[in-house]
Amino acid sequence: MRIATERSYPYVFATAVGLLSFVWDGWSILTAQQSAKTLDNIFTVSAVALGFWGTAATLLLAVEEKSFVRKLKKGPHFRLLVGYIFSAITWQAVVMGMTLAIVAFSKSIIQNAYVHRLIAACWIAGLTAGVLTTFRGYYCLATVLKAASSESGESG
Repeated sequence: MRIATERSYPYVFATAVGLLSFVWDGWSILTAQQSAKTLDNIFTVSAVALGFWGTAATLLLAVEEKSFVRKLKKGPHFRLLVGYIFSAITWQAVVMGMTLAIVAFSKSIIQNAYVHRLIAACWIAGLTAGVLTTFRGYYCLATVLKAASSESGESG
């Protein structure tokens, strides 16, 4: 995947999905029968993902003794990987914050149909960005870990 495409696809798709959900008006996050449970589950998953990425970033930045990590840190891809990880952290935090706000203010949001559609569209766009930046960070991290695994297998 080209770097420009890799960097932008989560945001392009999130914007498209958010606009589609606003226009379509079929994706209601507050009027569904199971909305409270769904929002609670999404909040929990976002918190777990945030914790995972925070731990991954800490470990990646702290490990110095492995030759592969030293090579990675000197190369051009380390900043990209760290950027992707922090992007995933940011979007998971956005999803958590938006979900918490929606749960807290759901009764007043439902009262105005336009505001409800707008907030639902923004939340769905944020959720899409959170999922896609997490996937992008995971894919990049998995690629790095596979390379490290094959390098250690060759030298060991």
